[in-house]
Amino acid sequence: MITTARSRYTYLAGGDGRQVPFGANSMQHGTAVFEGIRCYLGALGPCLFRLEDHLARLLRSAELVGIGDRPGPEELREHVIAAATGAGMADCYVRPVLYAPDAVLGLDLRCLRYSLGVEIWPGHSVHGHPGVTLAISPWRRPPGECFPAGAKATGVYVLSAVARTKAARDGFDDAVQLDMRTARVVEATVANIFLVKDGRLLTPWLQDGPLAGITRDTVLALAGDLGIPACEGPVEVTDLREADEIFLTGTAAELVPARALEDRPLDPAGPVFTALAARFRAAVTGCLGEREGWLTTLPTRVSTPE
Repeated sequence: MITTARSRYTYLAGGDGRQVPFGANSMQHGTAVFEGIRCYLGALGPCLFRLEDHLARLLRSAELVGIGDRPGPEELREHVIAAATGAGMADCYVRPVLYAPDAVLGLDLRCLRYSLGVEIWPGHSVHGHPGVTLAISPWRRPPGECFPAGAKATGVYVLSAVARTKAARDGFDDAVQLDMRTARVVEATVANIFLVKDGRLLTPWLQDGPLAGITRDTVLALAGDLGIPACEGPVEVTDLREADEIFLTGTAAELVPARALEDRPLDPAGPVFTALAARFRAAVTGCLGEREGWLTTLPTRVSTPE
């Protein structure tokens, strides 16, 4: 654990940090927002992938749910970089969390004091993953009128946990969740979903409620590089059932192919997925060179913010 003398922000590394009080508001009510950021060791040394986009989304999540006590962009960036550098792991998963540590039972988030915790976990690449099995979940995603879809809030992930647990109980690796009103595909429990049909790439559009995933956006950009036709749009369950390839994307998941949708087998080494996975690996390890600020190189020694 790294702490700073003049800041209330704390860096927690690998689960070794201080305990959050049982009565903490975020513990009792799920009133925290978070991000997941990957650090990769590549041609340029250890680099955080798309750091600026992740931090902007973290602050946007805080704004969407009404958290008033939050750091500014530069302060947040400084602390996250210092935490990632100080952990001493070139390949790692960085999870900054804005949480309410005080034992307050109120629900007006403007009145709560928020702290920043950053957990650092060893990074594990899923490159070459044999593929996951997917079920269509009976548990639907609530519409945007119930909760802002763009906010990564901890409490909302109980919806994903319920769907994933049901799928695991039924013998599947993950679940595909549908929209409440239209029964269209939204996403998997903690990942965006893509399908390939006749060489064309399709992912659910944001108006049906999926998270605006940063890996999702990366895949769409890389598809353009490779000349793969790609679009966002409404995705029906029948589209999934007729797909040639299906794969999931996320910061922790990276790109993971599906080898089955319920009782229908799929090729986890389809040509579109294989090309995109190779291009993604090249992008995150700096083999494509610097692109649009995607890579933030870490300093060789930690510099603790004042």
